[in-house]
Amino acid sequence: MRFMRKRCLLVAAYWYNCSMSPDEPLLRLQNLTKRYGSTVAVDNLSLDINAGEIVGFLGPNGAGKSTTIRTVLGFLRPTSGQVALFGETDVARQVSQRRYVGHLAGDLALYGAMTGRKLFKYLTKLGVDTDWEYVEELAGGFEANLDVPIRSLSKGNRQKIGLIQALMHRPKLAILDEPTSGLDPLMKERLYEFLRAAAARGASVFFSSHDLTEVQKICDRAGIIRQGRLIAVEEMHAAKQLTAHYYTATFAKKPKLDGFKKLSSVEQIEVRDKDVTFTVRGQVTEFITELAKQQPQNLTERELELEEVFMRYYKSDSTGDEQ
Repeated sequence: MRFMRKRCLLVAAYWYNCSMSPDEPLLRLQNLTKRYGSTVAVDNLSLDINAGEIVGFLGPNGAGKSTTIRTVLGFLRPTSGQVALFGETDVARQVSQRRYVGHLAGDLALYGAMTGRKLFKYLTKLGVDTDWEYVEELAGGFEANLDVPIRSLSKGNRQKIGLIQALMHRPKLAILDEPTSGLDPLMKERLYEFLRAAAARGASVFFSSHDLTEVQKICDRAGIIRQGRLIAVEEMHAAKQLTAHYYTATFAKKPKLDGFKKLSSVEQIEVRDKDVTFTVRGQVTEFITELAKQQPQNLTERELELEEVFMRYYKSDSTGDEQ
């Protein structure tokens, strides 16, 4: 409780000089749609990103993640719907608000002849409010060489330069497209540390990924996108604690399943000869009572993995064109 109160005070202080309320979403997408001819890349998507939270945008390649991000940043015009950035919905006025945004593109393109340091100085001249002390902190954490031409760097080291330019002005909102691409496990952990620290001081992070593991590690919430549609938004704390289990029971004779089918906690029943596997979510008391009536010879239990919780959204509804 003390930690949550302290975090709330930090968030309020961070937004004290901002025209918007600390309770107002930093980013609000309302019924956002982007079409290319007859192809719907983003379909009626609505999502809020609040101050001080890290939100993952999870989906396979081609699901519409990058198109959503480009539309949010004004690189693409939405076909319909609305983007509210720091409470501002007017596209022209959003231009001045973008100085509070840090962005890492998925198709990262940097000036190859420049060094990282020269790139940051150039961006500063263009109006970025660079925190040079923080630049050195980021470079040290990422073990990034800022004094060699960017074109001479490996993919992972170029990614570090891209991350530093996205974070070097301590943005109130960081929008990162596949930020861990090319990073080794140690550098991924360093990035997570920087993002957690940013959220703790009141900034927000919205990043796309197709890697459930990293979303699970760092996010407060995750939006799940499939074929351009936001099909779910999961609280990660709740998702990690979903009381879902697989029970596999072996019976001497064919069991009666009608009683199980009436239980709201039993989501799925799979029968293989004398083995029956039940997917059970929530309270298991009624399930165990019904199971005891059937007198199974053997019973094994396995907790449902978080990855399986998310993958259930992709196993159904296989119709429709892939975006």
